[in-house]
Amino acid sequence: MGIIKGIKNCFSFLTRFPIGKEINLTEDLAPKIWIFPFVGLVLGLISSFVSLILFKFLPSFLVGFITLGFLLLMTGVHHTDGLIDFGDGLMAMGTPERKIEVMHNVAIGAGGFTLGFIVLALTGLAISYSMNFIIIALVLSEIGSKFNMVAACSVGKSANTKMANPFLRSNTKKHLVFSLSLSIGLIFFTIFLIMIFNSIYSDIIFLRFLFSPVNEISLWNFAQVVLILIIFLIGTIIPLLIVLNLASRNFNGLTGDCLGALNEITRVFILIFILTFGALNLV
Repeated sequence: MGIIKGIKNCFSFLTRFPIGKEINLTEDLAPKIWIFPFVGLVLGLISSFVSLILFKFLPSFLVGFITLGFLLLMTGVHHTDGLIDFGDGLMAMGTPERKIEVMHNVAIGAGGFTLGFIVLALTGLAISYSMNFIIIALVLSEIGSKFNMVAACSVGKSANTKMANPFLRSNTKKHLVFSLSLSIGLIFFTIFLIMIFNSIYSDIIFLRFLFSPVNEISLWNFAQVVLILIIFLIGTIIPLLIVLNLASRNFNGLTGDCLGALNEITRVFILIFILTFGALNLV
């Protein structure tokens, strides 16, 4: 029963889905954020199937940015706001306290605009070039981006801000292991779904009419599965280390905006990695 409540609370916090529940961050949500990757799975599956339909009727360049817009709509642009504030804080001069004050300012500065534009533009472009493996690309990037927020809360230091404190105080390396195990399980589940989709795609006329085909991924192709797991690990570790380092040097620790920025940055890292290996016909 606690897990079901935790899932509902995670969806309520991370998405605009009509859960309609008030959440106490410290008591209801913070101890259960290790479930975040499950929300990433749902967001990735929904957005990937929307993009598969769009790829059937629209140019891939348009599909990439429409899919990104749909994904941001489902999440309420919650973490994109953190990304922009993070960019403003990095560019601000002065003490960590002054930088955090700039992050909390509602105005958008040059640093926030530039970082937000680069990350979102790269994300939209990466999606547009991932047509042949869009399901694994979007699901992997969403699971990874949600997992990385858990990882940051489990190993990072808090800057003692109102939003970040409950999450960093309630999570330890134990929660990191829980979330990593869940993420890997969800990745295998996604590969299994892709196998099912590919097995029935050619047999059902309606599916062939509605969806674009996707490259086959098999649980029995050991090298392919290992590569996907490597992409997941590299695509999460690199942005995690970058954001932790920048947060420590600029803000004396993590803020809520740092976690939001990490979500957006991790997504584009994983998309670029999987796009690179996909272009080499390895995924």
